[in-house]
Amino acid sequence: MGEIGLRAFRSPWRFILPVVAVFATIAVGPFPLRAAATSIRIGVLAFRGAAYSSDEWAGTARAIEAGMPGVDVQVIPLDHAGMNRMVAAGEVDFVITNPGHYVELEVVHGISRIVTVDAKVPVASAIVVRRDRSDIRTLTDLRGKRIAIVGTDAFGGFQVAWREFAQAGLDPFSDFAGLESLGFPMTQVLDAVVSNKVDAGIVRGCLVEDREREGALAKGALRILSPRPSPLTPCVVSSRLYPDWPLARLRGTTPEIAKKVATALLTYVPADGTPAWTVPVDYQPVHELFKEMRIGPYEYLRHVTLTELAARYWHWLAAVMAGFLAWIWHVLRVERLVRRRTVELAAVNADLREEIVKRRRVEEQEALHRKELDHAARLSTLGEMAGGLAHELNQPLAAIANYADGCELRLRGGDIDRAGLVEATRLIRQQADRAAQVIQRMRAFVRKREPVHARLDVDELVQETIEFFEGLARRSGVVIGVALAPSLPAVNGDRVQLQQVVLNLLQNALDAMADNEPRTRRIEVATGPCEVGVCISVADHGTGMPADVKARLFEPFFTTKPDGLGIGLALCRSIIDEHGGRLTVDDTPGGGTLMRLSLPADTAEQTP
Repeated sequence: MGEIGLRAFRSPWRFILPVVAVFATIAVGPFPLRAAATSIRIGVLAFRGAAYSSDEWAGTARAIEAGMPGVDVQVIPLDHAGMNRMVAAGEVDFVITNPGHYVELEVVHGISRIVTVDAKVPVASAIVVRRDRSDIRTLTDLRGKRIAIVGTDAFGGFQVAWREFAQAGLDPFSDFAGLESLGFPMTQVLDAVVSNKVDAGIVRGCLVEDREREGALAKGALRILSPRPSPLTPCVVSSRLYPDWPLARLRGTTPEIAKKVATALLTYVPADGTPAWTVPVDYQPVHELFKEMRIGPYEYLRHVTLTELAARYWHWLAAVMAGFLAWIWHVLRVERLVRRRTVELAAVNADLREEIVKRRRVEEQEALHRKELDHAARLSTLGEMAGGLAHELNQPLAAIANYADGCELRLRGGDIDRAGLVEATRLIRQQADRAAQVIQRMRAFVRKREPVHARLDVDELVQETIEFFEGLARRSGVVIGVALAPSLPAVNGDRVQLQQVVLNLLQNALDAMADNEPRTRRIEVATGPCEVGVCISVADHGTGMPADVKARLFEPFFTTKPDGLGIGLALCRSIIDEHGGRLTVDDTPGGGTLMRLSLPADTAEQTP
């Protein structure tokens, strides 16, 4: 946008528009102004020092004197602070300054431009480093480096470059190691970079080329970062281009004097090396820079007040307020509905509580019935094994009687062998312990109790159950084959309930082979790992069962035995479900039925 404005003020119309520009500057203010003047004071921004500025603008002073005979023109070199002070006090009639400083003075003190320099060298910034600094190639390489500037209020010497830093994602006040403000003249910045006192410097565009041409700077000693070529300037610059310096009048300067000065400068034909003047150009690019960076006249954007926010976003605030009121109305409406529904729900909750109490009572009754049924099933199983248990008890009791008779015979005969008597009494105690274990297992099996879950060794549980069942199996002529897998994981369950399930499966397997020939009466019991954890299988070699029986096998009160109750397998399925396992039925290869019980492994760590 800056380059468009520059092309405009370099067009051929600049020779036709002077008169229009002069009349545009005649805006009579409310101040008492001088009708005539014998001297004109022009404050100039001396960015390269007072002597250089006096020489640079001497041609402009002579042009005004030539167009206004009898008027003495004084050029006063100033820095930013000095020019601000003299403009505020009205101690100068005109100012020549950079476009950024002009925009600030225009907003604060009401100065107005009447002509613009036409030196064909637009304002820009050059970011310079020593040519031998190979570590600095782009703007982002300046992060953490020391940078020399004229000052933060310098337009070409800082503010223009600041915009380029921001576009590159850099904040010069936080990302650099330091900003060294050296003040005027701007050539001090170049000297600091050349002497390696700083890593880089920011100067106005063309200053490097001017110093090289003057011989004050070795050609090629410095390199310009991020060059931006443009046909509008012969110099290498690092930024966008902006309009050149204006000459502006103060409010206290009369329109007549401003008109004569503008006419003298617009008709002035300068000598070589002396800047010419053209009609005022558009300084909108400078405003855009200040607004984007929120500096100068737009610094207020950094500190927005509540009043300004309200004035700027009143329609949004109105929408938010309307939404807030709508939300309040909605909340009140919902509150009223909630209160009404709360009363309705209270009545429903009372009914639900009563229903829950009834259901809990039913569940308690079902649990009690289930416990009784479980106990009855164990008693039924025990009744079926009563003959085997009697046989189990008969063996140790008979042995005890035999050992006691032997001891009595020895004592009667007078042949007392103390060692033999000790051994006989030890054997009597051993057989008594064996009978006691049978009775204890039977009592534990039939006793009413609450389920107690604990870590169980499956192989140990199966072995104990088989020992409990062996007596009945021997009486029935059934051989029990056992294949226990070693190192199985433990399971978590109730020992008595799981023994009841295995006993029921063993009893069913025995009943299924009641009509078999003695040599085929064999039950295979095995343990092993499976997908869910641990499996226990009980296989018989009976006649098997048809598909319709398998489909209804676990239904309560379904049985194929003439004297059966139909609760054994249904109860077994319920117990295994409560343990998180499965109970399935399949065919045994070669004939018979295979019942498979699977239980999940206990993953909890065992307490030492």
